Amino acid sequence: MRAPEQNERPERVPSKEKTSILTPEDIRRLESYDNGTTGYFYRMLDDLENCIRTGVSQGRFTEEQAREDLQVALWYSFACNNVDEYEYYYKAAQWMPASEKNAGGCGVWYYRYACALVYCSRLEEALAYAERGVAEEPDYPWGWLQLGRLRSHFGDREGSLEAVRRGLALVPGDHEFLALEEDIRRGRDLAQMEFHWIDPDSDLALQREESPEVADKRRAVACILRDEENLAAIKRLLCPTEWEADAPFCTLTIPYGAGTLLGRFCMNEAALSKLPLSWVRELVRRLPELERRGRVFLSAQADVDASGAELEWFSVGQERDLRLCYCRDRDHQLVAFDPDFSLSKAGQPALSRAEGGTFLAFVLLEEPVWDADRFRRDLRDQWGIPCMTEEREDEEGGSTLIFGVDGMTAAVGLLPTPIPHGEAVERAKCNYLWEEAVEAAGAHRGHIVVTVLAEEEEIRNAAILQVKLVCSACRQQGVLGIYANGTVYDPDFYLGYGGLLREDELPLPDLVWVGLYRDEEGLNAYTDGLSAFGKDEIEVLSSKAQPGELRSFLYDVADYVIEQDAVLFDGETIGTSEDEKLPITRSAGVWHEGMTLKIQYHGEHEAD
Repeated sequence: MRAPEQNERPERVPSKEKTSILTPEDIRRLESYDNGTTGYFYRMLDDLENCIRTGVSQGRFTEEQAREDLQVALWYSFACNNVDEYEYYYKAAQWMPASEKNAGGCGVWYYRYACALVYCSRLEEALAYAERGVAEEPDYPWGWLQLGRLRSHFGDREGSLEAVRRGLALVPGDHEFLALEEDIRRGRDLAQMEFHWIDPDSDLALQREESPEVADKRRAVACILRDEENLAAIKRLLCPTEWEADAPFCTLTIPYGAGTLLGRFCMNEAALSKLPLSWVRELVRRLPELERRGRVFLSAQADVDASGAELEWFSVGQERDLRLCYCRDRDHQLVAFDPDFSLSKAGQPALSRAEGGTFLAFVLLEEPVWDADRFRRDLRDQWGIPCMTEEREDEEGGSTLIFGVDGMTAAVGLLPTPIPHGEAVERAKCNYLWEEAVEAAGAHRGHIVVTVLAEEEEIRNAAILQVKLVCSACRQQGVLGIYANGTVYDPDFYLGYGGLLREDELPLPDLVWVGLYRDEEGLNAYTDGLSAFGKDEIEVLSSKAQPGELRSFLYDVADYVIEQDAVLFDGETIGTSEDEKLPITRSAGVWHEGMTLKIQYHGEHEAD
């Protein structure tokens, strides 16, 4: 992907009268991530998104103003396009339209939008914007470069060569224009034309397949052109009853057993059309066998009780890596398979010491209704997270949004019934900080399920995403409480700590609950939520500490375990100072089922 700032400063705007929400300091900081033909583009985008979130939260501008800002659009598309991955081209294509009304005379805007559209396989739109770009600013050379490729793709050979001539008149001897001219004369297709780097030496290594980025570049260009015949054949094999394409991935429902099964191909239709038909045929044929093998793996190797677990969904990556997700009593387990359908020897989530990477919460509603469109808007406006997936309705009146966020899978949906068996009411009794918890839980008539699966991403990132999703869901009408981590939270409490995300702090109380209860031996405490991080839950038994002191102690330990990714073992000691050595044992839980860590903490002050 071309780095346009080689010839055009990215912050350029066509008129001095144009203003921006970005300050000169913001622009200098963004420029620092660029090293010429390379750069720290993930960090650049993260910095820009943080800048926008901070400005919106401080009231300096609105989300709408940020999206319409020309300079923001130029930087946003620059960072996304240079990451050179389909998901980021998709983000750029989603971001750009709002600023089009301010892009008059700015060829770089049209060039970058056309680039994003190409890699999203929206080729007719890309051609229209490329043509518009050279009309708006004919002296911007790289607009002619993209236009030449697109004209050639649509059969206008003379027009494509004319675009090359116009470009070479502006940048004589440029490597990319010369390479494009050769590609046109050799009749190469658009994907082959895009298979280039700006630097001649790097491009030569790419063409010889000597570059370490060859596989990454091939994955990106695979998303450009559809093989319509193969795509149609793949769909015939899958027999989908529902199909949603390019949003940003392909989500489908297929007949399976006595019912249906949700699936996702983590790619757009163009990339999906490159999958070998024989492999898809084997996937369909062997899915029942793979389901059984996954269940045996969970029971025999991962020591997970898989009895009664239902296969809930499958996902396929662009490299044909396969994952099956099983669900039992709201507990999710993932099993990974390699492209040859063998069990993956590495990266099996169920083999972690504790089952981590899945976060779950229930937003309790006064009425069994929700507004999915409002949730999407709130998620975008609060956190800058796009959710383009349409809600999937079920026969019971519920609906669900399933979408990907930076390598993680999120699911948010309405169940138009109370949580069964009075579970939420019973758990609400554990919240000693909120007197109305039981009353609020008892009044709910429906609930929104919020869950995040970490997949390949760090578990901490999944935890942050989970809090963002819950906070956005809490903007629905009639929210009574949040059932998570073994208790029911006051929405104001949860949202208050959720605000720590804007200060780049992990809102630990939203993710880990410290419960307290007394017996004849003293005060007892436990954590609930560490298991989602892949850590053992912790208990303190028969302490003489004051409640506030014991609660603070356990939060300090939980924070240490999460932030340092620490693993505590039986027989070790822990302390809040060099002199404090508190023994740790690992044994069957008292509050929790399964194994927990016990810390002998008596406290600095005896309880009354």
